[in-house]
Amino acid sequence: MKEGKKLGIFNISTFIFTIINLLVLYFILKWLLFKPVTQFLENRENKIKSSLEEANRERQEAHNLKAKYEEILKNADNEGKAIIEKAQKAAEDKANKIIENANKEAENIIEKAKEEAMLEKIKAMHDLRTEISQLVIDAASRVLEKKLPVADEDLINEVIEEARASWHK
Repeated sequence: MKEGKKLGIFNISTFIFTIINLLVLYFILKWLLFKPVTQFLENRENKIKSSLEEANRERQEAHNLKAKYEEILKNADNEGKAIIEKAQKAAEDKANKIIENANKEAENIIEKAKEEAMLEKIKAMHDLRTEISQLVIDAASRVLEKKLPVADEDLINEVIEEARASWHK
């Protein structure tokens, strides 16, 4: 039975010694291994959090830049439309001015043509009067040269009628 006691005591002392060894090993490992591993994991966690925060911040910044560029593009589109409208209005104004000038020039040409026609008519009337005067003078000369009797008045009337007819044309 002494052996049994020894076994029980040995087992208890071995058990206590094992527990003490485990506790010492735990504290040594905690001090040497757990603290650095825990510190490494905390650093890694902080680094990941920092990276996530940086990614969120950059995503927000990218979203803001996108909105800003969309606004710039919208403004550029509006400015482009305004420039096109301005150019179209300027082209229309220029076309209207060209048409107006062409109409004025056409009116001037028509007016000049009317004036020239009037001058031609006046000249023709003047020429006609000169010619009639010449005919009348010729007729009077014939009458005087021949000293026609009153019976030949028909010849004089005929010459005068010719003069009137050419006067009215």
